[in-house]
Amino acid sequence: MTLLTSYFVSKEEKLKDTNDALLSLSKGKCQNKCPVYDLWIFENGQVIYKGIENVSKEGVQTITISTDLVRKMYDLILNCNPRDIGGAKGRDNPLTIIKFNNKKVVFQSQRAKGNLLELNNLLEHIASTINEIDD
Repeated sequence: MTLLTSYFVSKEEKLKDTNDALLSLSKGKCQNKCPVYDLWIFENGQVIYKGIENVSKEGVQTITISTDLVRKMYDLILNCNPRDIGGAKGRDNPLTIIKFNNKKVVFQSQRAKGNLLELNNLLEHIASTINEIDD
């Protein structure tokens, strides 16, 4: 019994340690019931998703993606430039926050361009895939 308890406790601790993530995405609220969730991507391909509001799956879910896809996301974030952020208009569009390498980019995904748009689309695709997986 103790062995099982320590297995679940240590597994839960791993899920909570998101500070080691290569990059993270947070989708914020908007006036139109937009999906609200957090997503953490790790170098080894582990993905932690936390559905918060207006999503099919609330709570914590984990999947693994290929390290090639992780490298592609890493390259995209390294090659973003300030023009990729675009402008911000209105509160009806949610703010998106990407954190990487102790830096934070806040933007509206509908106005993103270039590498930031491609990265955002990849991250949103991963989140939607998680929401479509049958338990």
